[in-house]
Amino acid sequence: MISKSCLVPEMQTIADSFWHYSEQVYSRPEVKKLCLWLQEQHTRNVNLLLWLSFCQQQRWTVNLELLLSQINNSEQKITEFRRYRKKMKPYLSETQYHLLLKHELKLERRQQQLLVLSQQRHPGRQTADVALTNYLNQADASAQYLATMNLAILDGKLHS
Repeated sequence: MISKSCLVPEMQTIADSFWHYSEQVYSRPEVKKLCLWLQEQHTRNVNLLLWLSFCQQQRWTVNLELLLSQINNSEQKITEFRRYRKKMKPYLSETQYHLLLKHELKLERRQQQLLVLSQQRHPGRQTADVALTNYLNQADASAQYLATMNLAILDGKLHS
């Protein structure tokens, strides 16, 4: 796993900005609902969706295939942990369940750091717009996600 200390300060700043962006955008009910639907029904990675949207805002190029391979292992671990958390929910107190949620968030944040690190090492040549559309087209959900994200981003800019 990646710890905060192994990211150079510039990358840590990007990782922190990305985390803040993710919290802000994902807090929108329509974005959260759509992301979870894509995750559950189409096995899309929410962090990757948010990362590609973040890169789109920054006008960065990406390497989608490399990003997917870089997070494959962490995604398997997060998915297994999420399954375990859901399975255990009926047997846990609210406090215990929230501890599991908190741990899952730590795993999600580490995965985000992997995305930042991969971007630093291999920025790629594909625009984030194209990569995001390709990733969503694999799930036949491109138009719905892009429209929802654009509304959330525009609304966020209006309230900033």
